[in-house]
Amino acid sequence: AVAPPLLLWLTLAPTLARASAHAYARDSLYATNDAAILVAGAEGVFASRVRLERETTDVRKRWLGANPRVADGRAYVRLDALTFERPRETARARGATGGADGLVEAATFKREDVDRIGVWDDEAGARKFCCTGDMAKRGLCEKGEVGRLVVRGRGDGGATSPWKTEIWFEGDDVEARSDVQAVSVRETGMYYMWFVVCDPEHAGVTVSGRTLWKNPDGYLPGAKTALLPFYGFAAMAYLGLGFAWAMAYVGNWRHVLELHNCITVVLALSMCETAVWYFDYANWNATGYRPYVFTVVAVLLGSLRTTLSRTLVLMMSMGYGVVRPTLGGLNAKVVSLSVCYLFSTAVKDVVEHVGSVDDLKPGARLFLVLPVSVFDSVFLIWIFNSLSRTLTQLVLRQQKQKLSLYRAFTNLLAANVVLSVGWLAYEMWFKSTDMIEEKWESVWMLTAFWQALSFGLLAGICFLWRPASESTQYAYSELANDISEDAWWGELITNDDIEQFAGSSKMSKSPRVMNSAKKTRAMNDFSLDADADSAAEIEMEMGKID
Repeated sequence: AVAPPLLLWLTLAPTLARASAHAYARDSLYATNDAAILVAGAEGVFASRVRLERETTDVRKRWLGANPRVADGRAYVRLDALTFERPRETARARGATGGADGLVEAATFKREDVDRIGVWDDEAGARKFCCTGDMAKRGLCEKGEVGRLVVRGRGDGGATSPWKTEIWFEGDDVEARSDVQAVSVRETGMYYMWFVVCDPEHAGVTVSGRTLWKNPDGYLPGAKTALLPFYGFAAMAYLGLGFAWAMAYVGNWRHVLELHNCITVVLALSMCETAVWYFDYANWNATGYRPYVFTVVAVLLGSLRTTLSRTLVLMMSMGYGVVRPTLGGLNAKVVSLSVCYLFSTAVKDVVEHVGSVDDLKPGARLFLVLPVSVFDSVFLIWIFNSLSRTLTQLVLRQQKQKLSLYRAFTNLLAANVVLSVGWLAYEMWFKSTDMIEEKWESVWMLTAFWQALSFGLLAGICFLWRPASESTQYAYSELANDISEDAWWGELITNDDIEQFAGSSKMSKSPRVMNSAKKTRAMNDFSLDADADSAAEIEMEMGKID
C-alpha cells in the first residue's frame, strides 16, 4: 500500500502533462519530513520498441544521432540542461571547504515503485526519504547512502527499477548544471521524476531547464497518444459527411431551406475544429511543446461549435421552419442563452487545455464547471419541452410526414441523452478513483467519446434533414398535407353536433359557433385517446386556432 505522505506527493503532480518537454523556471522545492522535494513530472510512457542501454550520458550518439526521427520506437526520460541554483549565503558558507559540497538528486520511478523511494522508520512513525547515520546503524539504509535519497531496487535487476542521478555544487558556485542524461523506458507505466535535496541548508535550491519525456511514436504524453490518429480519423469522417451534404445541397438547391444553411454552418465548424485539433497534436508530438495559439483556436472553435449545435437542436425542437416560420418573441431568449453558454464553456475549456483545471482549488473549479452544467440543463429542459409542444401541434394538424420526421428526431435525441448520462456516470467514477492513474492508456477515450457522440448526432440530423426534392413538404406552410385546419375540424364533427351545440347556446350557426362546436368535439376526442397529450396542451393549441 502507498503511504499517505507519498500519496500526497503523487497528488501534487500534474495528472496529465501540458507538454512532454517539462520546463522549469526557478521552481522551488517543497519541504517534507526530512527532505525538500519537487515533483518534476508525471507521465504515462509506453515501453521502448528499440533495445538501448538503460542509461547513458552519450546523448549525441545514443539518443539523437542513431535515429533522429521522432517516431523511431525509442522511449525515454531525459534530463536536458538543468540548472540548480542555491542561495549565495549557502554558497559562501560551504565554499570555504572546497570541492564538491551540496547535492541534488533526480529520481525516476514507476508508480508501482513509489514505496521503494524512502523507507518507513518505526521509531519516528513516519516515512524517511534521506538516510542518516542512525538509520544506517539500524539497518534501514546503507552507510554509503548517508545524506542521500534512499532508493531501493527491486532486487531482480529489472530494467525499470528506480533510477537516480546526482548533481553536485562545486566550491562556492551558486549554480550546478546537470549532464544531459537519459534513461530508457523498457516497461509501459506511469512514471514520476523527483528532484530531492537532503541537506537542510540547501532546501532553498531552485531549478531551471527542462526534462524530455518521449514515447515510441513521439513526444505526445502517453495518455494522449491515441488522440492524434483519432482526430485525423475524425477530420476525415467530417470531411466525408461534409462532401455528402454538399452533394445533396447542390443537387437540390431549389429546395434548400433556411434550416439547411444552419446545419451547413455547424458542419463546417466541426470540420475546422477537428482539423485544428489534429494539427495541434501533430505539432505537439513532433516538438514536445504545445503552442498556445493552436490550442486556443481549437478550443474556441470547439466552444463555438458546441454552442451552435445546441442552439440548432433547440431551434429544430421548437419547429423552426417546419411548424413556425420564425422564433418570434423567443428569438431574444435563445440568443441570450447561447451567448451565456458560449462564454462559460469557452472560459472553462481554455483553462482546461491551456491551464490545468485539476490544479485549481475546489471553489475555483466549481466556478468554472457549474455555469456550464446549469446552461446545459436549461438547454436540455427547453429542448424536450419544445419537442413536446411541436409534436402536439403536428398531431393536431395531422401533418403525418412532419410528425414522422420529428418522432425520429426525438428518438435520436433520447438516445443521445441516455448515452451522455451513462458516460458521465462512468467518467465520474473513473476520475474519482485510482483508475485514472492505473488505466492512463484509456484517458483519451474521455475526450474521444464526446467528439464521437457529437458526430453521431450531427450525422443523424444531416440524414433526417438532408436536402431533397421533398424538402419543401417539411417547410412551414399554412396548409399541410393538402388539408387545411378548418377542413380538418369539419371532418371531426357532424351537422347534428353543430345543431346540438348551437341549440343549447341559443345562438345561430355562425362561423364562431361552428368553430367552438368543432373544438369542443375535438377536445373530447383527444381526451379519450390514450396516445394524446394532456388536455392543457391541446387547449393551448385550440386557443391559437381561434
